[in-house]
Amino acid sequence: MPLLLARHEVEPLIDPAQAIRVLETVVREEVEGTTVHVPPFGGTGGRRNLVRIVGGGLLGMGRMGLRAGLRDSVALIWELDTWELLAIIGYPFSHMRVGATMAMAAGYLARPDASCIGLLGSGQNALDILVCMRAVRPIQRVEMYSPTPEHRVSFAKRAAAALGIPVTDHDAPEPDQLRPGTHVSSMGVETEVDPSVYLRATQIVAGARGQELVTQQPRHEPRTNSFFPGGPLYFLIEEGKLTRESVIELGDLVRGAVAPINGPTDVTLFRESRGGVGDMALANWAYERAKELGIGVPFDFT
Repeated sequence: MPLLLARHEVEPLIDPAQAIRVLETVVREEVEGTTVHVPPFGGTGGRRNLVRIVGGGLLGMGRMGLRAGLRDSVALIWELDTWELLAIIGYPFSHMRVGATMAMAAGYLARPDASCIGLLGSGQNALDILVCMRAVRPIQRVEMYSPTPEHRVSFAKRAAAALGIPVTDHDAPEPDQLRPGTHVSSMGVETEVDPSVYLRATQIVAGARGQELVTQQPRHEPRTNSFFPGGPLYFLIEEGKLTRESVIELGDLVRGAVAPINGPTDVTLFRESRGGVGDMALANWAYERAKELGIGVPFDFT
């Protein structure tokens, strides 16, 4: 029988360090070719909001899952060999997944002595990203900018209280301040990284290279009935300024097949490629841990 797990039951089961360890299995399977990506459906934008659905499978783990929801999400986990529904979970880890993936990459690509974060944006993932980054580097201060003054001031106070370190808000992003030895992490909108950053980077890494290159391509967006003209990485490859092989898989760093290049003058870039396989892996870990602890309620559909 599937196990019903409430959000408040599973939320305490995973911390940033554990989330990073779980997600390492995902990027390893990515480079081994044993992941299955379910194209996302729905979300906010356009003429109406639809329930956001993402999902995927990890063949090596023998699990497949879906996550559905906007503010409140639910995850479903299946056993691949039997197609048995294992769990229905009130899912609280979406923001931690993003932060933990970016922190995993920073653990390889950021300089070992990196102690300051420059944060652009104060959206729903921002605090989790900072919390997770502190799990891999000795962060002592955060300098941040977001375009809405009240948002950035409020976020700086909230983040400083949560992290116990100075978080200073600024009136401008100072885009020309990309210095040697900087690691750049990017998530979400494909156009948020300027082409010059790609060209300057000593090493470009993506959580899932194939998925990242697909999302950078020009395409029609049925959800918003709009046309996406393409991301900068797509055009840099089309123009011959970069190659497809210029984008390294994060899993190759994790398994030691490629060495990170993070010297004092190197600029590294990571693109968090988004995808339901990470959500599925975290939900599955929470399910397995809940079974060990005797948490949850078995549910009989019959």
